[in-house]
Amino acid sequence: MKYRVTGSNRETGARMMLEIEADSKAAAERKAAGSGMDVRHAEEMTDAFRTTSTDRDHRSDGGGKIVIIVFILVAAAVVYFLWPKLKGIF
Repeated sequence: MKYRVTGSNRETGARMMLEIEADSKAAAERKAAGSGMDVRHAEEMTDAFRTTSTDRDHRSDGGGKIVIIVFILVAAAVVYFLWPKLKGIF
């Protein structure tokens, strides 16, 4: 079976990703460690995995919603504290 092993280079700390042919996940991790990698994760590759090119590790899961909520809270605080001055204008 083919495994995708991710980790970092022991010497430089650079991110590494290897595709390794091995009998088991543990064997793939050992091969990657033998090539100078500090192994972080190993997963079996399937045909569907190889054909899709989405990087699931870096996909945003609602980070934009947090920014919007923080913006609304800050705007509400500004209006609350400046309301006496704003009330005189209108």
